[in-house]
Amino acid sequence: MNNITSCQLVCLQKTHDAIDLPHGATVVIGRSPQTKITDPRCSRTQLEITADWQHQNVSVKQKGLNPTAVDGKDIGSDSVVTMGVDSTLFILSGLFPHKVVFKGNQDSTVEKQSDSRHTNSSNTDNDQKIENRKKETQNVNSPGSMINSGKKERTEKEFTRKDAHSTPTTNSKTHTQSSTKQHKTILASKRHSDDSDAKQPVEKKMKIESKTNGNGEHKSGSSSKHSGSRVHASATTKEASRADLVKPKHIDSSSRDSHDSNDSMDHDGDKHLADVNEKLKKMKQDAANNTKTNPKKTEKVLTPGSSTSSSPSSSHGLKKPSESSKSGGKAPSVPSDKPIWENNVDHFVFTSKGVVPRSKIAGFDLDGTIIATKSGKTFPQDADDWKIYVPEVFNKLKDLQKKKYKVVFFTNQLGVARRKTKIEDLMKKIENVVAKLQVPVQVFIATHEGRYRKPMTGMWEQLENQYNGRVSIDLASSFYVGDAAGRLDKWAPKKKKDFSCSDRLFALNIGIAFKTPEEFFQDQKPTSLFKMPDFDPRKLNSDAKLLNGDSKLTSDSKETIILVGFPASGKSHFATNVMASKGYKVVNRDSLGSWKKCVKHAQEALVNSSVVIDNTNLTKDERSRYVMCAKKAGVPCRCFVFTTTVEHCRHNERFRQMITKSHEKINEMIFNQIKKKYEEPSMTEGFTEIVNVNFVPRFSSREEEATYRKFLLEK
Repeated sequence: MNNITSCQLVCLQKTHDAIDLPHGATVVIGRSPQTKITDPRCSRTQLEITADWQHQNVSVKQKGLNPTAVDGKDIGSDSVVTMGVDSTLFILSGLFPHKVVFKGNQDSTVEKQSDSRHTNSSNTDNDQKIENRKKETQNVNSPGSMINSGKKERTEKEFTRKDAHSTPTTNSKTHTQSSTKQHKTILASKRHSDDSDAKQPVEKKMKIESKTNGNGEHKSGSSSKHSGSRVHASATTKEASRADLVKPKHIDSSSRDSHDSNDSMDHDGDKHLADVNEKLKKMKQDAANNTKTNPKKTEKVLTPGSSTSSSPSSSHGLKKPSESSKSGGKAPSVPSDKPIWENNVDHFVFTSKGVVPRSKIAGFDLDGTIIATKSGKTFPQDADDWKIYVPEVFNKLKDLQKKKYKVVFFTNQLGVARRKTKIEDLMKKIENVVAKLQVPVQVFIATHEGRYRKPMTGMWEQLENQYNGRVSIDLASSFYVGDAAGRLDKWAPKKKKDFSCSDRLFALNIGIAFKTPEEFFQDQKPTSLFKMPDFDPRKLNSDAKLLNGDSKLTSDSKETIILVGFPASGKSHFATNVMASKGYKVVNRDSLGSWKKCVKHAQEALVNSSVVIDNTNLTKDERSRYVMCAKKAGVPCRCFVFTTTVEHCRHNERFRQMITKSHEKINEMIFNQIKKKYEEPSMTEGFTEIVNVNFVPRFSSREEEATYRKFLLEK
């Protein structure tokens, strides 16, 4: 692939490390610790980038709702554009600018990073540029004229050829300089000429020094010494392993002298230009041969890794995904040869050295199960405040390894998203814990709310689909151990109640056996003193009647229906999808803004149609306004009470958050307050009938229903 060895997405604001773009792989870019983007308008999966090393460009597909732009033009949702090294990518339109940089090996630097405002470095222009150089060399006044100017982000591909009698040369310095008082410096407008004398041999040996900073940006430096009209530039590079071709490079037009309209010239002569032209043809032929022998790889979906550093304490400390994760479960079942960290937007995965895909999974929570705090406090005070939970942990885990189990930790770490815990500290802590256990372990870390946080099964699904090679998991032989088991206060002498039931529910959602740390490590008998959630989504009847008793849904004459129910009980869906289709006018406070406007709209609507009041209407006082409105209009008033419990509503709310990204979250505190506020409706309030309405779910897909039927809340 034209000697390309890497491709990176480089942040022009230098707020984060360069992101690797493997050839043919789709990399997801968005709001994450990787990009350091925290703007809520940027989706966690804002865009997908696929690099084509062969043609040295990338395709960009917008996935987020808010626009992504290339060179100032918005892409559009689910639209794809192709951008080259001259283009600028704005992850959000006008914000977070990035460039794409291609690099080659030390023998042949193929780094392309240029400014699209000033020049176009396309390979297709090579022949035309060479012809222009032939014409320009005829106007050179002095064979001793030289170029010693440049710009660090304007280097194109440069190729070298060995010669036993040549002198190494380097790229020119970043800013235009005067070489000597006796030599006039001519600034280049569209190209960069070689620091050489026209009398030097054509078959010169040239070496190019290429350096990159932390963001993958190109830095070039040169040190010139002059003797007569000959210029010698020194560079520190390794000996070229093969003969490469020298390709002309360019200087940004912004570096030209505004008072000097003369173009700078080369001094190699027509023979040298002809030789270069011949070499370029050979280069294109070699590239074509490489394409035939190295076909494009199958597309793989990746998430970005910020660094190849093996230490989590370094900046980000993340590596590119392992082969097993990149292949979506297609990797061979061989031990991992080195520890690998991977950032998957809202969860991290650590795979220690020696981890092997297995059909039997031994899953564990981390805090309170594998480790406890040394300080004795509930929450660790720092990254070193931990100890192994009980001595039995060591032998139990080693015994599992002998029995061909894969040991996997699943841990919720919401403190990372809330910025109470530094991910670098957590990574260091986990590496230290695994090192002390001396057992290969894979660790999944949920850092945000959503489908990856226990008791939801997103982390387990990742293990099944991406992190266990080709090996299918045997659920009957697998199990999970955790301390969040819903145990009551004093379930054992001097034991407090568990903070949640998330670990027990996690195992239940997956369909595997569950044990507490005391049961597994210390062989204690299971306790029956634990509490399951009040609402069990598995038992919800989808075939239940909508209304209890013999009540009719609608009336033949005008009426007012007041809905009563907690948030997320299904009132608005019932009003808009059931009653509105029957000709009822829906009055909703969320859309109108105040109860006074609701009363006014109800009075106006009752002139021609029936009305349904879609508010919570939890108190007698709130309901009385609309009862009075119905009396003034001379129409009956019925009360429809939704039987959905607060616990069921909390489940519905969490489900909404998971399937609808734009859903505005209801604070948990509101659910606690409304339980105290609720006053059960009574016929004495002036109703002609009180009707109970059941929650009967309807799903758009089987996957959606499968998610709803799981325990979504931690307790």
